Order: sequence, then structure tokens, then C-alpha cells
Amino acid sequence: MRKGKVFIVGAGPGDPGLLTLRAKEVLSRAEAVLYDALVHPRILAFIPPGAKRIFRGSRGRKGSLGQEGINRLLVKLAGQGKDVVRLKGGDPFVFGRGAEEGLALRQAGIPFEVVPGVSASVAVPAYAGIPVTHREFNSSFTIVTGHEDPSKKEPAIDWAQLSEVQGTLVFLMGLRTLPSVVSQLIRYGKDPRTPAAAIQSGTTFRQRKVVGALEDLPGLVRKADLEPPVTVVVGKVVGLSQRLDWLRHRPLWGLRILVTRGRSQSNALTEKLLDQGAEVLEIPTIEIHPSSLGRQEKAKLGSLWNYDWVVFSSVNAVELFMQAREGTLADGKGKWKAACVGEATAKALRSYGSKADLVPKDYKQEGLAKAFRGRSMKGKRVLVVGAKEGRDVLERSLLRQGAGVERLALYENRVPAGTPQRLQELFRQGEALDLVTFASSSAVDHFYGAFPPSQHRKWLAKLPAAVIGPVTAASVRKWRGKVVVRPKRSTVPDLVSAILGWAQKRPLKRG
Repeated sequence: MRKGKVFIVGAGPGDPGLLTLRAKEVLSRAEAVLYDALVHPRILAFIPPGAKRIFRGSRGRKGSLGQEGINRLLVKLAGQGKDVVRLKGGDPFVFGRGAEEGLALRQAGIPFEVVPGVSASVAVPAYAGIPVTHREFNSSFTIVTGHEDPSKKEPAIDWAQLSEVQGTLVFLMGLRTLPSVVSQLIRYGKDPRTPAAAIQSGTTFRQRKVVGALEDLPGLVRKADLEPPVTVVVGKVVGLSQRLDWLRHRPLWGLRILVTRGRSQSNALTEKLLDQGAEVLEIPTIEIHPSSLGRQEKAKLGSLWNYDWVVFSSVNAVELFMQAREGTLADGKGKWKAACVGEATAKALRSYGSKADLVPKDYKQEGLAKAFRGRSMKGKRVLVVGAKEGRDVLERSLLRQGAGVERLALYENRVPAGTPQRLQELFRQGEALDLVTFASSSAVDHFYGAFPPSQHRKWLAKLPAAVIGPVTAASVRKWRGKVVVRPKRSTVPDLVSAILGWAQKRPLKRG
């Protein structure tokens, strides 16, 4: 049996957007992943479904393997022929014990590769508006571990020399020892009025910071009740933090938004919200399940020449239709036209080299029904491709015009396994939300249906909802929900723009 390979990978300081391309690449083909507590859940989503996931825990936490245990496990997994990713917060060679793991692997004859990560020592200050160097103030910076207790008899840190450093000092994981760190620096000559900052959970949506004079920092941290992990920065560059604080000036900073779209669809909405500074939680309330195709369904797919129009009700309808026809719409036996409910659906059709002959200005079934009313449809044959439980507004309208209408149900919307439990756990833990987004009526029904009536009355009725269109809004109101955002056009970019407009009218929670 071949030996596997171990990749010692830095996951960055917290923000999943700071993960390197190489790190994502090796994660996506890993067979086993051993990860730390500070790794963001969105980074773990890159792990293949069949890969073995092992939570390493951390020092002082239940479930921690300890460094020797981690070394042995890495050797064992690679010895079984697995490609293993050791996923660590920050950079594995900056106070990350990656070197210890590499030496253990080399001794065991296991091949390994180090994938550097963005270090918290530079990223966390940057997200707080603090450059670690600036040509007017300093030309160097020093990284110090905050785990070293400066009160012990023989500290490894030379505090006298450190206190004389003119550059920036960055202490990682320095909350517990902060009073001693400050005391030692001042004792050995550091100016007590030197600007200093403490930053909690830097680069994430839990980021908070306090800024003041070095001698006042421990008191400021206690008053603000900061929690680990905390990065401490000491130096003149801290004085730039207010002017360079870019993170909190993003339009949605401080807002916590729940996205309920299906997992394959949520990415575009999630990314746009993240770009505007929101904290996004993804709990899909819809999962697309392709329908089993019987003889009749296969006959419709194989005889498009029998129809004058083929109507696609969603992007999923296009994708599954094209998969069933092996990526082609050509049949060589007749001319038929395509109609799409919205521009996103038409774009999906164009990706297969075909264009939509009819797309309404109003991106919903009512809009398409109105567009068809301007055409002579008597005697025309129409095939409507969509979900098993889809709305029949368009079909009824076409029947009234004298058209012959057939439905081809290629999928159904189901509640993903575990979603009700995840939603219940979210609110049982008291996780506050500022907004929940819905892109379909099915998403609405599955969301509200996950909670008992008593919770509807208590808090669901007060939870602000952003919906993609009027039909979805009606579904929210049916559950007595509170619609606060509805764009004029039913598209993801318009939904995000409407959320931005709503956010500008309300005070944001600024950390």
C-alpha cells in the first residue's frame, strides 16, 4: 500500500475569504481532514463529502487530542494511504506547531507539504485599520506569543529588549496574559502612553476592538468584556485605526442574515451579502430532488417537435431538462419557441447555446401569462417544465386562451435532512438574526413549518424577512411573518440592492 501525503495547511485568521487557492485545492481532494476549533465552517464546506473529518479541539478544551496524539494520528492516517490535510488557523509556522508536526512526519518517513496561510499577525490589525508598518512611524514589526507567561522565573521573552523596540509589537492569543504583558513592557521602559489596541475575533463578524494608551488597555478590555481570541497591537501605528477602519464602513456591517436558498443556489446571494459586510448564516430550507422519469415524461422530452412553446419555470428546470436531453435542444423535426419566467432562467438557457424567445419584464408566472396574452395561443401546444408542486397560474391562463398545456415535472422541492433541527438549535441558543431571506414560497413554508405555533407568536412574527417577489411575500404573510424588503424586480442583485436600502434606514450594530 502506498503511503499517503500530509498537507499542513494554514486556514487563515478567520475570514474564509482569506483562504489561499492552494489550500482550497488540497482540501477539495482530501481523504481525511484534521482541523482546529478556529477554522470557519465555510472553509470546512470545501471538504469532499466522503472525507473523514476529525475535530482536533484545542488546549484546555474537551476533546483535545494533544500535540503528541495529533502527530501519531497524522502518521497513522497517512500510513493507511490517505491524503491528509492538517488544517490550522492562521499560518502553520507562526506559533502554529506546524514545524513539530512536520518533524514527526519526516521521522516516520511520511511525505508532507506546507501550505502557508494568512497570518493573524498582519491580517487582524489590517481588518482593524492598523497597518503593522508605516514609513512615517516604523519600519519593522515583531510578533510575540501571548501564551508566554511573563511572570514566570525564566521567561523565554527578553522583555528588556522588547520594550526598546521602536517598531510595532503584535501579541497573538494575548488576552489571558495581557495585564502581565503590559506590566512587563512598562517596567522595562515602554512609554505607558504608547497607543495600543486589543482586537477580538479579528477578520470575523465577531470582531470588536478597544483602543487606548498601553497602561489603560487591560482596564479597557475588562470593561468591553472582550473574549478570546484576542490580538494585541502596541505602537504608533495604532493611532491610524480610526481613519483606516474600513471594515465597519461596509453597508451591512453588523447585520446577521439567514439565507434559506438551496445549497446549489445560495452562493450568489451569500457572496453578494458578504461583500457588503453582512454576517451570513446558510441553512437551506429547500433541496432539489430530480424526479424519476417514466415512459410519458421521456416521450415528452424526446418529441419537442410536438410543441409550439416550451416554458421553463426556473433555472433548475433548465438544468435538469438539459441533463435529460444530454445538453442539446436540437431535434431536427420542428420549430418551437422557448419562454422563461425570468432573466436568470433565460441566462441558464443561453449557457447551453439557446436563447429565450419570450422573457417577461415581470419575473414571475403572472408576468409570463400577461406576455402570452398578447399573442394568439388558440390551438397552440405548450409544454411547461418545472417542479412537481409548482404553481399553475400560467397553465390556467394559457388554457383560457385556448392552448393545449402539458406539464413536465422534473424535480420536487424537499426539506433538507436536518434543517428543522438546525433551525431549532439556532434559536434555542438565542442566536439573534436581523433578517431572513426567501427566494421562493417553498423556502418560506419549509422555514416557518419547522417551528411550533407558540414560537410563531413569540418571535417569528417579529423576525424581518426579505423576499424576492410578491408571491413569496404573500407566503410570508400567510404565516403572519413580517416582510420588510421586497425588490421591484425578482432577481438576486435587486434583492441585495433592496436590502442595502432597508439597512440604510436603520441603525446598525457596530462592533
